Amino acid sequence: MSAYAALCESMTAAPSRWLVTGVAGFIGSNLLEHLLKMGQTVVGLDNFLTGYQKNLDMVRDLVGPEAWRRFTFIEGDIRDLDTCRKACDGVRHVLHEAALGSVPRSIDDPLLSNSCNIDGFLN
Repeated sequence: MSAYAALCESMTAAPSRWLVTGVAGFIGSNLLEHLLKMGQTVVGLDNFLTGYQKNLDMVRDLVGPEAWRRFTFIEGDIRDLDTCRKACDGVRHVLHEAALGSVPRSIDDPLLSNSCNIDGFLN
């Protein structure tokens, strides 16, 4: 058995509560899908600055209603410390995918990029 298969088996046998920041983005929504399919409970945090509701809708359709009930969505920003604390309540693992990408964007608005990618990460 591969290390990945062993990890998946152990996760399925002992579910945990996960936080996925940037859950409405491409990577975050794919992580959400796979975690729910493995029986995990997931809290998702996103402000929809670069993520999309359609990504969450697609995951809901793929995993079905039973798995979807193990998902809690918080619309909020990682730059807000109280929101981060609320999202982390009872969470065992954090998968931090929230970020503001794009080199041109970071040049056009370096303060916003720093605020999201550095200050938000610290929270």
